[in-house]
Amino acid sequence: MRTLVVAEAYPWPATDGYRQRLSQVVGGLTLAGPVDLVALRRPGAPPADPSPWPGVDRTLALDAGGELGVRTWLGSWWRGPEPRRVLGTDWSGPLRELSSWLPGDHDLVWYSHVHTWWPVHSSLPAGPAVVDFDNLEHLALRLRRRTPPEFAPGQDVAGRAAVLGRWATSRAFDLVDERRWDALQRRCAASVDRVVVCSDLDAERSGVSNVAVVPNGAEPVADATIDRTRWMGPHPTITFVGALDYGPNTDAVTWFVRDVLPIVRAHRPGVRFRVVGRGSERVGWVRHEPGVDLVGEVADLRAELDRTDVSVVPIRVGAGTRLKVLEALAHHLPIVTTTVGCEGVDVRDGHTALVEDDHRSLADACLRLLDDGALRQRLADAGAALFADRYTWPDIRERVAALALEVTAGARSA
Repeated sequence: MRTLVVAEAYPWPATDGYRQRLSQVVGGLTLAGPVDLVALRRPGAPPADPSPWPGVDRTLALDAGGELGVRTWLGSWWRGPEPRRVLGTDWSGPLRELSSWLPGDHDLVWYSHVHTWWPVHSSLPAGPAVVDFDNLEHLALRLRRRTPPEFAPGQDVAGRAAVLGRWATSRAFDLVDERRWDALQRRCAASVDRVVVCSDLDAERSGVSNVAVVPNGAEPVADATIDRTRWMGPHPTITFVGALDYGPNTDAVTWFVRDVLPIVRAHRPGVRFRVVGRGSERVGWVRHEPGVDLVGEVADLRAELDRTDVSVVPIRVGAGTRLKVLEALAHHLPIVTTTVGCEGVDVRDGHTALVEDDHRSLADACLRLLDDGALRQRLADAGAALFADRYTWPDIRERVAALALEVTAGARSA
């Protein structure tokens, strides 16, 4: 069988969670047969790397038409049923190029995200199709609406008023788009053979019947540090990993530095909080806060995780599952997380992680781990066993291949 993958971003180098998942899905599909890949190339994206999967036959990187201005998409949003995000990119140029490039018949089309399926599906020949929801967007917006506005330290009254006004306007749009995303996801599911989510929890919450679970994962780490009873350096280190130009991660770092870290440092003045990921300019102010190392993007994440004592995932908004949790499990690290931060990953509070949702309890959990080497070891051991059993990319690639073959076989027998 031959599969066409259509994505909103070129997956290599796999520098963030979206690209990592997309890369592994493509790798899984190559186990079922050759793959052709079409992806948008965004302005400022890193130079494209070749595919690591020999089964990728052809690739086409389409220059994105650019982000449409508010005045352009607002009229369509006001009149129609679509959420903002699917209206914000100009697909007219990419679609013209795609129609002239299509190499021939495909047994399956795999769309990465609903907002890729929506502008493209009507331009492709009818046939078996799968859409990777990845995140349930309506749930992400629901959580975001419940998160209060964030003010910069020392911000004056006028600045706070401006932030509050933008926050209120954005949340009003979110209230409408939450309902629109739910409707669009259901409409998409009714139009394709299968939709994919990251967890059993999201399958239940999706509200659709033709749903399959393809979890996120990480690559096994053969020589991860096993002894977590001692600190990895002269001072205890807490690390956050994530793309800092992604709203939920920006919120997480802001909340942790502003509300959680001061409590931790009041008891452990020497602790360092390392913030690792691209887009560090979005949280540039934290580099001036006591105990914070704003590392930014790194070529080798392994070096950062090797020096870490506690991995923290203080995510308050979003949906899907966080690869940063799985990477920490793979590296034999103890984890402190919120409920949202570990959603979709089968960790249990007190067994494979410490899970808290308010800033004081989250700080206390960090201190418990920093002060108790035996607890760090117990959580790390249990987490590593969970990872090996459920969340390795090689096993997940096999699941993707099996799903693709199942869908195409069903279409042939229909």
